[in-house]
Amino acid sequence: MKTIILATDGSDTAAAATATAIDLATEQDAKLVVVAAWDLVYTPMSYAPVVPDWDRIEEPDAERVTEAAAEQARAAGVRAEAIIRRGYPVEQICRLAHERDAAMIVLGTHGWGPLRRMVFGSVSTGVLHNAKCPVLVVPPADHTAAGEPVVVGAEERS
Repeated sequence: MKTIILATDGSDTAAAATATAIDLATEQDAKLVVVAAWDLVYTPMSYAPVVPDWDRIEEPDAERVTEAAAEQARAAGVRAEAIIRRGYPVEQICRLAHERDAAMIVLGTHGWGPLRRMVFGSVSTGVLHNAKCPVLVVPPADHTAAGEPVVVGAEERS
């Protein structure tokens, strides 16, 4: 059975990715593995944590978020599992995809501009560049020209 990884942080953009991942898992008769990963990052300029895309959730929130997405998938008739991981999100998501021999990773994006991405980082960009399987990045609804997400296959990336 195929496995699709859904990386989520419970945000509005993650909700769009969740719906897309559930649709794909249904169409492909795939298992959905829902993951939330986070790690606090400190910069040399500050002793306060800089909060990359998913670092704002803590373990209880991560459990709630992943289980809610998994339950949504189960309600749609999809086999689903919820997992939380502590560590650099890009690394944890890509590692899980490799461990599970995932057919695809699905995740949302905040649609941030270059300056905000530079300060806060971008999990979706990191996963896109490091995953060994295709990655589907689902943009916020107001950022989609035709309302369709874009898939980039692992073979298309350098």
